Amino acid sequence: MRDPAVAAVIEWWSANARALPWRATRDVYAVWVSEVMSSQTTVARSAAAWERWMRRWPTVHALATASLTDVLAEWHGLGYPRRARDLHRSARIVAASGWPDDLTQLPGVGAYVAAAIRCFALQEPVLPVDVNVRRVLDRRLPGGIDIAGDPWRAGQAIMEFGQRICAARPRCGECPVSDGCPTVGALGGAAAARSAPRARSAPGPGAASLPVRRRRPYEGSVRQRRGRLLGRVLAEGVVELAADDREAARGLVADGLAFLDDAGRLRTPD
Repeated sequence: MRDPAVAAVIEWWSANARALPWRATRDVYAVWVSEVMSSQTTVARSAAAWERWMRRWPTVHALATASLTDVLAEWHGLGYPRRARDLHRSARIVAASGWPDDLTQLPGVGAYVAAAIRCFALQEPVLPVDVNVRRVLDRRLPGGIDIAGDPWRAGQAIMEFGQRICAARPRCGECPVSDGCPTVGALGGAAAARSAPRARSAPGPGAASLPVRRRRPYEGSVRQRRGRLLGRVLAEGVVELAADDREAARGLVADGLAFLDDAGRLRTPD
């Protein structure tokens, strides 16, 4: 690895990496499932869910033969069930036609997930840029980065480094590359670094970014009501709708997660 800062981050990661189950595989399907799960769910919850999922559907062809109802039930509790719907749809496409050269042709696969698969499964020198990687680039490597020397480890290391050290509230005292960090130097130390907003910079060639999304309050939201209603449908098979369920039910039907029968009852999708 030609860049000494990247080499230092990899050295830190080699000594401190979390034991995540998907790091033991380079299988495209397994990595894809892990990336979709962890994109909007905590790493700890995703790790346990990923292991259950892979025991149940160890290959893309196994997932393709499952019912959408079973897939949604397995996913329930992870949030954003459209991710499971898209995994299922994509699995059936891959089972029928093979993996496309452009992974973004699959439902639910955007530039970030495609880049993560290329880096963590195919070990290509493409850096997947989520909010944690973006933070490291903005603060420490604003000129861009070349990970060609060791794409898999560099991608894993920079991502975890951004989660745990160069975090939104950085732990500069534990940072192996704090010396010469332009952000810390410009702001006058770690205290300023913890509170100052970060300018956004170009990630450099070969990087693919995950769009930054602002979270809305969950408690009392339509999303919460949808989740609860979907949980009832998956558990009961058919649900008589109350007046206050109808907005949530319309959303589930529009997303293909459930359907309304002729009697106006909400049912599982298949």
